[in-house]
Amino acid sequence: MKYSGSEVHNKGTQGPESMSGKRKHLQSVGGHYRYRRRWPNAVRSVATSEFFIRHMGTSDLAEAIRLRPAIEIEFNTEVARLARLVDARPRDLSSTEAIVIVSRWFAERVKSDQQHDLMNPVADLDDRVARYNGAQLMGEAVGDMVGSGELEAFTRHTSRLLAEQGIMADESSPGFYQLRQLLARADKERHLLSAARVRGDFGYQPADPVFASALKETPAKASKRTLGALIEAYKKDKADKWSPSSVAAYGPVERVLRDVIGSSRELSTITRDDGRQIFETIKLLPKGLGSLPALRNKSVSEAIRLDLPRLSAKSINSTYLSSMRATFKFAIQEQWMAANPLMGLSVTDQVADSDKRDPFSLEQLNQLFSSEPWSPRDEAPKGKPLHYWGPLMALLLGMRRGEIAQLDVEDVRTIAGVPVILVRTGRRKRLKTANARRMLPIHPELLRMGFLSYVEKRKEQKAVQLWEGERPNTNGQWGDGFSDWFLRLLSAQKITGTKLGLHSFRHNFQDLLREADLHGTAIGQELAGRSKGGDVSNNYGSGFSTAKLAEAISRIVYPELNLPPTS
Repeated sequence: MKYSGSEVHNKGTQGPESMSGKRKHLQSVGGHYRYRRRWPNAVRSVATSEFFIRHMGTSDLAEAIRLRPAIEIEFNTEVARLARLVDARPRDLSSTEAIVIVSRWFAERVKSDQQHDLMNPVADLDDRVARYNGAQLMGEAVGDMVGSGELEAFTRHTSRLLAEQGIMADESSPGFYQLRQLLARADKERHLLSAARVRGDFGYQPADPVFASALKETPAKASKRTLGALIEAYKKDKADKWSPSSVAAYGPVERVLRDVIGSSRELSTITRDDGRQIFETIKLLPKGLGSLPALRNKSVSEAIRLDLPRLSAKSINSTYLSSMRATFKFAIQEQWMAANPLMGLSVTDQVADSDKRDPFSLEQLNQLFSSEPWSPRDEAPKGKPLHYWGPLMALLLGMRRGEIAQLDVEDVRTIAGVPVILVRTGRRKRLKTANARRMLPIHPELLRMGFLSYVEKRKEQKAVQLWEGERPNTNGQWGDGFSDWFLRLLSAQKITGTKLGLHSFRHNFQDLLREADLHGTAIGQELAGRSKGGDVSNNYGSGFSTAKLAEAISRIVYPELNLPPTS
């Protein structure tokens, strides 16, 4: 392959080795730079061209070098995708996928047939008879194939149609057979429609209900099946399920979809390439797209060009990609789309789990609980009761900050003789997930320190909330002030570590679950609020008795930790 452009990285006289490395794979073509790189041998068989090429839209070398890392990520991601194609195992198709794929193909082909007939009018009576007989005979022949099940003639066509959708299906699977049969049925109806048009019957409707339905969609209805209409339908479907924070979190997700693809874009035209464009855009997004005032009136492309910190891998995967995949999944369920353009796309989190958030060390815990509000210990706790009991509950019960801050007095009960805390929704209370709803036996250390005495005092005061004055923020989330206070406490005590905060206690709790051989078990997941199971009984929706849960929570022990005495 001849090429007249200049490979910048081949010019050995243009700077030190480190700079030469930054210029690698950059080419200047007509004064403008592009990134050009040959596909690795391992994926070359499935690549559509010999080289990966991205035009950078700049004639400035410094700007090209700045843009190069993002394109390098795109290249590596594409290599990974191609590698999955090389190693991919064919999968079966669902009935919904098969019907949507063929219905869309049928509607497009009928439209194309009609346009062909208009461009090629009947020449004379003989031509009309020939066209009618040909279409009628073809319809009957394909009908015989469908009736006999001899559909091998449609195998190649089925594989090609799936390839256009980016789907690798197992040809021996039921889904592939169903798609092949649907294609044959669609082809039969196409020929019968052609015969009807030749004889002047423009009111003919397919007898096959699948394809009659495919043609009944009015232009007005079809025009609403745009990305914008999907987003609005999805939000309406979620309206009574989302918290205010979920609504706020979807804002930037919607903004990216509308900016990158366009609200008026018809869903039937959105392809895997569009999905990859969305994916590559998300990887370049700055943090705070939905919250920073400086980004409020910026387009997505303008926001990307600003020199701001970018999203973490967790935000990319868990916030943006997860929400977008759910949106397109809704479209598939409604039979508006055949495949999810973002399925399988994710970024690798380069930060090890152990580096994301530290638990507290034993030394840090002893330092913390020997300071105020837990010391001096010769009198009742001072300050806010939440500040005294909240961190202890996070440490010993693994509760999240919001779960603690939103507790009501009536959430503390005795069930089957065991004092428990009911973590649940109600009033203005919300939970992170459905699995967070659980019953937690109160840890023996909390009982020893007098937690129930505090609860009794609140009952005597006829209080509703367990902690006086706690309120959710504007997004319905609890514990903001509690968290801020705790961070100030850590700073004052000079206790430092990676992302140390109230949630670090939950990491300590998980470590103790491992020590007790409970981590990942059904009862361990129940205590941590990560999964559910069993029938609802007097055990608050858990399959475990209160006695069993109490025994498990008693195994969460910090042998060398000096906790406060009875308050």
